Amino acid sequence: MRSTSVLNIDLSALDRNVSAIRDLISPQCELCAVVKADAYGLGAPRIARQLAESGVGMLAVYNLAQAEAISAAGVTTPQLVLMPVREIESGGAIHRLLLAGRLHLVVHSLSHAIDVALMAEQLGGGSIPVHVEIDTGMSRGGSSVGEAGRILAHIADDRRLRLAGVFTHFSASRECDATTHAQMDAFERVLESEAASISSDVLIHAANSHALVRHRRFHAKMVRAGLAWTGLAEMPQVADEDHAQLESIVSWESSIVHVKDVPCGASVGYGSLFRTRRSSRLGIVPVGYFDGYPATSQGVERWIRVLAQTPNGLKAFDAAVVGAVNMDQIIVDLTDVPASIAYGDGFIGMAAELYGRDSTARNYLPQISRGCATHPYELLCRLSPRIPRNYVGETASTQVGLTQSLSMVRSERQAPGAMTG
Repeated sequence: MRSTSVLNIDLSALDRNVSAIRDLISPQCELCAVVKADAYGLGAPRIARQLAESGVGMLAVYNLAQAEAISAAGVTTPQLVLMPVREIESGGAIHRLLLAGRLHLVVHSLSHAIDVALMAEQLGGGSIPVHVEIDTGMSRGGSSVGEAGRILAHIADDRRLRLAGVFTHFSASRECDATTHAQMDAFERVLESEAASISSDVLIHAANSHALVRHRRFHAKMVRAGLAWTGLAEMPQVADEDHAQLESIVSWESSIVHVKDVPCGASVGYGSLFRTRRSSRLGIVPVGYFDGYPATSQGVERWIRVLAQTPNGLKAFDAAVVGAVNMDQIIVDLTDVPASIAYGDGFIGMAAELYGRDSTARNYLPQISRGCATHPYELLCRLSPRIPRNYVGETASTQVGLTQSLSMVRSERQAPGAMTG
């Protein structure tokens, strides 16, 4: 089935992000890449395979189905399942992962530890590696600080369980340094008081994407990076010239399929939420909220970029999204896009970049997420699975342009080579 847009995912940029993260941590500190929610909508099997090739030591998913999908893609890197698991089918793919030692479970309470031990006995094959999550202020999963000691002591005495990790999760590492340090204080007090139950080879981990750049104190023996590997974690602390910069690995592209001229004062879209203030040239891009484009309230600015191949290289021109976002289409204002860069039937068939990789551009995903009062995670996860994921290879020369991906909406009169970057 043909699509009206495509997600371009740069795997070489992903490799560079992994290297940049490694530069921030010590050689002795392990890197766990969080790939839950289908790698934030970017396609977990392919992303996980690339992360494995980049040498990450562990992958974190939320549930067993996610772990199974990654394993089915041939990825052998150990996976940490964050959701409380109390049942695993005997003889199934997840059971085989356990037997191979490639599946770690998280224990959230003493009763849960007992359930996991019983499950290990029923499945056979030896002890199950578990990580104990300690709640130091997130009030989500994990055990309370007061219960942590009993859980750790129980695991130490139960041969059906093997303590592989102890961790906590920060609630405000992006926003608040003091809160993050306070949580780390509470976590370290538990580690110190329960040291007798924690062997030297147990992975201690706390830092998520934002915490890993706040302070080396949070690195411990492993860090868990999620949004950082996408390059979309806005971390000004990484601006240190001694460290490589993170870069977005994803762009979302479509094309212009219709253009019309309207007079000054024309109402645009449902509800007449926008009226032109001048004679305007409007274009239609065939994506909408069904595809995952954010349908925001009146007054929120949204921008795309029109891309054109010129004799001087690829040029990008900002175009505002006007009127209400529709189910399958948006309307953009092309009035300020120079007519001289058009080809064929006006602007029809020209590339329209909804989310771009340029961090200074108005259509940079974190910039759009701020305008929508949401988070880049959410906008990534909103992207419809029906949109093809185009994985760019090792070098820029292997990129597949929008010309091939969206040939059904391109005019035959389009100038050749008008590809997006």
